[in-house]
Amino acid sequence: MEEFIARLLDLQDLDRKIDRLKADVDSIPAEMGIHSKETEAHQAKFAAFQQKMESVQQEQKKLASERTDQQTRISDYKSRLLSLKSNEEYSAMLNQISHAEKMIDQIDSRILEAMYQEDEAAGSLERAEKERDRAVRRSQARGMNLKEKLSQLQIDLAELEKERIQAADRVDPRYLRMYEKARTSGHREAVTGLKEGACGSCLTKIPPQSAGEIKGGRTFSCPICGSFVVWTEDSSL
Repeated sequence: MEEFIARLLDLQDLDRKIDRLKADVDSIPAEMGIHSKETEAHQAKFAAFQQKMESVQQEQKKLASERTDQQTRISDYKSRLLSLKSNEEYSAMLNQISHAEKMIDQIDSRILEAMYQEDEAAGSLERAEKERDRAVRRSQARGMNLKEKLSQLQIDLAELEKERIQAADRVDPRYLRMYEKARTSGHREAVTGLKEGACGSCLTKIPPQSAGEIKGGRTFSCPICGSFVVWTEDSSL
């Protein structure tokens, strides 16, 4: 293997490690976002049950006010009975009292139903609060772990990038430009093996004579992707 290829392989190995680290670094914000959305979902669920509880409580207050109004009416009607002079007026007032008492019975039924709803809402709210609190604790713990992981990845990445600068300095500038061009073209490898008579990077068929020379130890520059094609342990014609 030619010396410049060995140096390029060292550089390529560093680039692969750097690419993996960068991918890990880039994945962390998305992962943190997932945990944040989970917490927000639990918070929204809790808020919905909280709103339900408040609605039930408001309904109870409204019903209590209506019951008080009916009781006030009954008291007023009864106080006016003594001042009525005709049987028709007296009978009409009794009907008003009877109607108000029926209204109170209906309100009492609605109050009882609202009490059941409040008990149910309170249970749901309590469960939602516990689920939310657990989600918040999980999210906070995972967030701290991810921040620590991110910090370590950034340290490792900085070290590898320093090593890459040193490795790139050991490569002939002419070959380094060709290597960088191959990498930026989007192909898998800038230095690759011969795979069934084709470039291992872009899978372009290599002329038989050139393939034979590669097997003999020469380096071939792929005319399509620019990768350096060499003979490796898993190469084949």
